[in-house]
Amino acid sequence: MKNWYTRQEVADILGISKATVYHYAKQKKIIKIANPHRLIREVRYKQEEVDALAIERQRHQPLGLRPSTLAKQLGVTPQRIYALIRETTLPVDELPVGDERTIYSIPDETADWIRQEIERTASARGTRVEYYDAKFDIVLYQLFRTQQGQEMRVLRNDDQEWGFYLQSRAWIPFTNGIYAYQYEAAYPIHQPNRRVRGYTDFLLPKDMQESFDFLDFVYQVWGIENIRIREHDTHIDLSIKSGEIAVPIPVPDILTESIIKQFLVLGDVVIEEAEWTLISGYRRTTFDLPSNLLDELQGISKEKDLSMSEYVEDALREKIAREKIME
Repeated sequence: MKNWYTRQEVADILGISKATVYHYAKQKKIIKIANPHRLIREVRYKQEEVDALAIERQRHQPLGLRPSTLAKQLGVTPQRIYALIRETTLPVDELPVGDERTIYSIPDETADWIRQEIERTASARGTRVEYYDAKFDIVLYQLFRTQQGQEMRVLRNDDQEWGFYLQSRAWIPFTNGIYAYQYEAAYPIHQPNRRVRGYTDFLLPKDMQESFDFLDFVYQVWGIENIRIREHDTHIDLSIKSGEIAVPIPVPDILTESIIKQFLVLGDVVIEEAEWTLISGYRRTTFDLPSNLLDELQGISKEKDLSMSEYVEDALREKIAREKIME
């Protein structure tokens, strides 16, 4: 009767890599069967030791969320989750895997705190990672077409995976749509990066077709470099860098001036035949800062993919909200 496992079998049973099996044997967590005369080509490990370790790992396996899973749910990077793990004093389970790595498991209480902290510190406007995927070079609600002219839009499912929902509500992963069904982007989404001179803010209801027509127009004219988007259940917050811009494409007939003004929530828009002027709803001000604090502000803003004005605005909003709570 066989009383041993191969390295691959050990890896499969314990859910680890073959390299980790080597480290487990080196640390005496499992016993490698001696083979001094090299009579058997493949390394073997004692079955009883491997089975005992598998039972032990199952007994102590944390039941919380993996950082990568929580990051997907919240639409942030795993590095953001690890940074918050280091900040909190709440419990986080650690499971060594034997090759000097540690798997983290986040209990429900800690996961709830991380969710609240990400929501609390979120930018008032969307950050690019929320609406743009650099790997596929696609943006939220971007219009695609089949070769037969059928239209669909880029979305993310509940697991934060990019793809398309068809009218039948069937989910098509993005790579399947591109390579299997040959969906093609209806327009480019990049334009030169414009200097920030404030933002003009819009609110686009999801139950209006004009909202998505306006997004198509904005992607083509301003490009993702000059906008911010944050998605909500019922609407989309859209912020566009203020200033004059030449409009190189025809404005769709459905986008009347009254419709665009209806979307407007902060600032103003002056619409002319070949040029639009977006007026910021903000007033420019200046204040003095110590040079070392200014350097820190520049570094943090860059790390968060925000301008310094955006970062300061978010920090002030948060500070004012806290003061109101304390009153």
